[in-house]
Amino acid sequence: MSTKEEKPTLGGVRIRQRKRNINVPLDPASFAEGLLDIFSSAKDEADGNVEGALEGALGGIDQSDLDYNRYNETFFEVLFTGWILSASSSDKGREGDDDLHLNVLAAGATRQEILPYIKFMQMIMRKKPFLVKGLEATLCKLLRQLEFFDEEGKAKLAIATALVFNMKLGPLPEPVMQSLLDDAKVNKGTSLSFLVAFCKEYLSKDPIDELDMLFKRARLDNKMLNFFPQGKRTIDNFNSYFTESGLVALVDLNKKRFSDANLKTLEAELSAHIKEEGSVKEGLEITSAKIDELKLEIVDVIPVLWRCVMDSVQRSNKSSTQQQTHQSVLKLLRTWIKLFQIHCQSSRQELVLMNTIQVYLYQDTAILKLFPQIIKLMYDADVIDEDTIMLWHRKGSSPKGRQVFLSDMEPFIKWLQEASEEEESSDDE
Repeated sequence: MSTKEEKPTLGGVRIRQRKRNINVPLDPASFAEGLLDIFSSAKDEADGNVEGALEGALGGIDQSDLDYNRYNETFFEVLFTGWILSASSSDKGREGDDDLHLNVLAAGATRQEILPYIKFMQMIMRKKPFLVKGLEATLCKLLRQLEFFDEEGKAKLAIATALVFNMKLGPLPEPVMQSLLDDAKVNKGTSLSFLVAFCKEYLSKDPIDELDMLFKRARLDNKMLNFFPQGKRTIDNFNSYFTESGLVALVDLNKKRFSDANLKTLEAELSAHIKEEGSVKEGLEITSAKIDELKLEIVDVIPVLWRCVMDSVQRSNKSSTQQQTHQSVLKLLRTWIKLFQIHCQSSRQELVLMNTIQVYLYQDTAILKLFPQIIKLMYDADVIDEDTIMLWHRKGSSPKGRQVFLSDMEPFIKWLQEASEEEESSDDE
């Protein structure tokens, strides 16, 4: 029999568990109702003036206890459409609020009428920067549902989206712009029409270089043809469509982008050939074939040819003297001078070559002082003629290290001038 005493217990006592992680159900409709009440009061006080109403709404938002962090997407859905976005954009609106009309889609389809709403977003996000993710998510949702909007609604969304990026409100371009690239919208032409309206609006404020940067951040710079249906994804279709749409700058940008990619293809192949000590004849065949195949402009090719040759110069160790480096450069140039003889056939091309050499040497101080010798080599090989050299000397040189190069070239320029004077004197006799 056990003699161990039992421990006393408290009869009738219930041990209460502490509550944790109580989830309050989402109620975006109540948030939207509260936000619309703020807008409605502000509009009444502003006597219907949109800018005044939005300014008043800022104060109302500051004083309200609405949970903007939790309902950040709902906030922008109301601001864009007047209510909560659902599966169909036609399912928005609340009874009794049809006369409020204080949202982007209720504005006119012009920059001037939509701009106050984008400025309002900018001001509210300065106070509540966490809202930027809500703006990004809402733009993605609107563009995914683009087909549910009428043509005027699509135009308004294109203008508003362009303004958001013009004014750098913070959404990432990639998720927003990639929302356009689904087969349904692309095949119906919806995405392409939106892109045209977006680009026109964006370019009305910012230059094409800024638009190019935006496309790169959106990872669209090499996917612009994806806005066309599968059977129409050709450069010719791209060029004709955007030219007819009045976006020649976009056509030129895309041509440059494709040209840059093609030039890199040429550079990679020719560089490898030269480094492997391939023959000059084969190097010329590679270059000519790529120029024809990729439809490259010679003035764009010349800097590539120069880099291919110069990047193949052997600089094997740090102990190499400057003289040895110079000798290696000049030897390689003499070997491959035929490249430049064939592809420099006009004064413009010759001047491009001179400035390419100048800038390259400016960036490589080990061979900076070699400039006059290289130009003399090009002159002797009939790559660059006297008129081009004199033009470069007078007004055609690059700003990069201009005074240094002009000074170094003075003896050669003087020699050319004296030779020219002697020739004229001989002709007179």
